Amino acid sequence: MAAYGEESRTSLRERVVGTTVDLVEYRTTEDRPEAIDDCLSYVADFFADAAVSVERYSHGDTPSLVVSLDGSLSPELVFHGHLDVVPGADRLFTPRYVTDGELSGRGTADMKGGLAAMMHVVRDLSRADDPPSLALMVVSDEERGGYDGARYLLEEVGYDPAFCITGEPNNLDGYMNIVHRQKGVIRIDLLATGEPAHAATPEQGESAIETLLGTYPAIEAVFDASADDWPTTVNYGHIEGGTAVNQVADNARLRLDVRYPDAGARDRALTALQEIPDLSVESVGHGAPVDTDPDDPYVRGLQRHAEWELGCSVDLVRKPHTSDLRHFATHGVPGVAFGPEAYGSHEGYEYLVVDSLPDYCRTLAAFAADPCPS
Repeated sequence: MAAYGEESRTSLRERVVGTTVDLVEYRTTEDRPEAIDDCLSYVADFFADAAVSVERYSHGDTPSLVVSLDGSLSPELVFHGHLDVVPGADRLFTPRYVTDGELSGRGTADMKGGLAAMMHVVRDLSRADDPPSLALMVVSDEERGGYDGARYLLEEVGYDPAFCITGEPNNLDGYMNIVHRQKGVIRIDLLATGEPAHAATPEQGESAIETLLGTYPAIEAVFDASADDWPTTVNYGHIEGGTAVNQVADNARLRLDVRYPDAGARDRALTALQEIPDLSVESVGHGAPVDTDPDDPYVRGLQRHAEWELGCSVDLVRKPHTSDLRHFATHGVPGVAFGPEAYGSHEGYEYLVVDSLPDYCRTLAAFAADPCPS
């Protein structure tokens, strides 16, 4: 790709690392909206001298922006990145090299490293004689569902690209593989009720907590995945009940995070939960799975460019984690997760493998210039 024809790997790596460090130092957690605004302004300022249009949006007090090479709501390609991160210890917001080649810090993997690389690729391509039809969508609410970011930009503003790449790392074995399948997620509340009584005379009441605990074997059996190739999984994320320690609890709630491969698996789990006696079931949030056709011409084009630039096999893989790709899938836009090599998302040691950045940038640039090579 002409954009990087004469630039050394070291030069390209170091300028993307510099931008990643800048982004990580903004503490862009949900409880710090001012940091999110400042970080988004940093992204906008990054393109101040580039031949692009920058549109800023806000919905539900959630800011986002789109950088476009042609100003279209229907570009051929959209690169998608999020700058919000999950909370972490103070030290995680000072990026550092813990070992040679591993830049550690909150968001280096998920996904400020990928976002920084996309920023450079889009700015570099804006200087080409014939820039591609490309936009960069930057959102700030992916970690809490993406409803005021990606969903809003697609469903209400009207962005409608032909294909999307989100810069999430795959966090799996294999160097920079392409994720074309992701599980859906459904949040479920299981509720039990009882009769209050004084703690000194529990026999005069009925404990909702005991009822809820007693249903655990039946709940566990719903998610027995021993026979499934890609099973539905459950996380028991939050439990609460009662109002006072000296009173028999008249209510109890267990909150589940359920990841499922397809609608059939989701429905089977819901039906089985609803059949458990003494429980009521409420669905309180849902994100659709992603299942992009591996023979989609854009998927195959990206795979060919990646293998050419990397000099190795690049596999199409599935990943249990969800992302904003689900909003693109719901909108009818095929897409994949493809990011630089990085690991430890949401963990205490989260890191970006910086030597993967030149490979990643060159692959994105080549793909944007020729998405579906013959």
